[in-house]
Amino acid sequence: MISVYILASISIGLQEVDQNIEREWRTPEELRAHVTTQAGSFDEITISTIGHTQQGQPIQCLEIARESTIAIEDRSAILVVAGIDGNHLLGSEVAIELVAHLLAMDSEATRTLLETHKLFVIPQVNPDVAQHYFIPASAEIVKNNKPVDDDNDGFVDEDSPEDINGDGHITMMRVPDLEKATHIVDPETPRLNATPDALQGTSAEFVLYSEGIDNDNDGKYNEDAIGGVDINKNFMHGYQFHGDGAGVWQLSESESKALADFAFAHQEIAFILVYGQHDTLSKTFKDSGNDNAGAPKTLHKGDVKLYEKVSESFKKFTDVKNTTQPNWDGSFVAWAYAQYGVPAFSTPLWSRPDPSKKGDAAEETAYENGESESSDNGSGRDEGRRPGGMGSFDREAMIAEFDSDGDGELNADERVAFRESMQDRFGGNRPQGGGRSGGRPGGRRAQSNSDGNQTQPEKDSNLTPSGVGDISQETLDELYQAALNAGYPVSEEDMAEITPEQVEQYAKMSGVEIRRVQNNNRDEKPAAGDAAWLVYSDDQRKGEGFIDWTPFNHPQLGEVEIGGWVPYFKTVPTVDVVETRAKEQAEFLVDIANKLPNVHFGTPTVKQLGKTTWEVTISVINDGWFPSGTAMAKSNKRARPFVVRLNTDNSNIITGQKVQRIWSLDGGGSQQWFTWVVQAKPKSSMEATLYSEKFGSESVKITMQQNNGGEK
Repeated sequence: MISVYILASISIGLQEVDQNIEREWRTPEELRAHVTTQAGSFDEITISTIGHTQQGQPIQCLEIARESTIAIEDRSAILVVAGIDGNHLLGSEVAIELVAHLLAMDSEATRTLLETHKLFVIPQVNPDVAQHYFIPASAEIVKNNKPVDDDNDGFVDEDSPEDINGDGHITMMRVPDLEKATHIVDPETPRLNATPDALQGTSAEFVLYSEGIDNDNDGKYNEDAIGGVDINKNFMHGYQFHGDGAGVWQLSESESKALADFAFAHQEIAFILVYGQHDTLSKTFKDSGNDNAGAPKTLHKGDVKLYEKVSESFKKFTDVKNTTQPNWDGSFVAWAYAQYGVPAFSTPLWSRPDPSKKGDAAEETAYENGESESSDNGSGRDEGRRPGGMGSFDREAMIAEFDSDGDGELNADERVAFRESMQDRFGGNRPQGGGRSGGRPGGRRAQSNSDGNQTQPEKDSNLTPSGVGDISQETLDELYQAALNAGYPVSEEDMAEITPEQVEQYAKMSGVEIRRVQNNNRDEKPAAGDAAWLVYSDDQRKGEGFIDWTPFNHPQLGEVEIGGWVPYFKTVPTVDVVETRAKEQAEFLVDIANKLPNVHFGTPTVKQLGKTTWEVTISVINDGWFPSGTAMAKSNKRARPFVVRLNTDNSNIITGQKVQRIWSLDGGGSQQWFTWVVQAKPKSSMEATLYSEKFGSESVKITMQQNNGGEK
């Protein structure tokens, strides 16, 4: 049971979570101090240092487990790794705070995770790089501080970006150098840059450089910045020799070496979750081909369903989507899956939110639930505000009245008769005071071309969307009123099923102008890429993500423009995201722990074949959800097998292997059977053992006495 002292500590821990929402992101030093405080407050936490960074900062690891009948050292483990991408501050914060959430949860909910298994959390693998976020006017970097001669001029780190205009940010420069020009101003979104298209008659106008000067006077700008090596490209699987940021050799960096050594030293790790740039959870990772060493760069076909199922589970707890999927060559998650041999996943924890929808969220929910505010349209009917509006006619009644030839449709002459009838009933005018906007002063009528057909008027952003294409609710209201005045009933079914094509037809017949809704003066096609980031910056972050292009007299380049994306805007969200993501991840890990392999012996069956001869049969069962090993691990011989051993002298075994292995056993109650014929005295016994480096061991005593134990 958790003591009162621990419960009090949990309360303090959660108070600290709330306080973090009101403060800025914590520096690596502050994170380590918080980890130390956590470890001192909870009996379930053990803290250790697994290595040091290139600059000597400690890399800490938390082990979280509660005492139970299973010794902690004999349990399988889940490993959470964060901060391997140094600019991914969110991962480190979430990795720490999820611990407080786990320990605050009901002990029954976390029993499997903390009493049957255990949890390792490495909150910040790459603090050297994370530190740059807190340096004023710092460029966003992902490489560590190891000096590297990027431009091969015999000097290291001599030409880094600088904040030359003093606005507190290092952004980009538009340099009007026609000889080197590569870009043009995006004609649709001038704040963005675009690639020219000769077929469209455009040619490059400027070249883009990061903000700064040519410190080494080699004609290049900021080509040899500080650092370094990208730790998440320094692992063995898919390692890119001579690749940018990959390092001089695999595991060349103290950070990556410390992480790999930790994994090798803890073969009980059965599941790995990385908080970083890659995403294998909100969408299944897809790649193709092999790396330079011949290792496959994609999921083994036998693991695809497993990854899809875990992805489905993940989506139950979080709404992370719209993520990018960078190449996973040399990444820790790729190595953990393909070479270390366990199910390994990665999530960025956050992605750009969709642009906020116009209208109140409660109103949107009401629409989805079929509820609406009522509005009297002047006819005594409750009009409602559902998509589709009350704008459809009783088509069958209309056809029955004017279909003189009885073919079920209205031909040209029959439509003329219908139109004349409508004009007689309406007096040639649109109804006044009926629908919400019918008879509103200044309403625009449909214009006609030389053929007498209506042309499409301009769209109006002040109109109300109806949910029927881009047709306004006001148009549907007028059609509805026209139908009532003409004596045609309107049914709920018609209202729900009306299509834009029907609206066009009915409006033309009745002389009602079709007025269309403009979507916030933006293109109807949803913004994508950088355009979507601009919408997010403008609508949800008060424009803080982008610096407008401003003229600047560069000391070496002359007149340029400086502006662009604020460093870290696309990778570091607002700090209030931490609380929600930490809670979601705690729940996800509890769910994963309940799905880990649960492999054990069934009840042995003993059959007497002779006076001292016996047939012994026993099954090994996996009652878990996960298989005991991935298909990839089995394929590349990286699986850690279950070992089944019959502990008796070799001379006692007539048939059957004394030692046998299970390389992978599916979950869901799958079984594998083992049979021996042995020689032994009646009522004597021997022992069978089941051993796994990851999942511990089990022994069962087998008495030489006929039984019907675990029959096949």
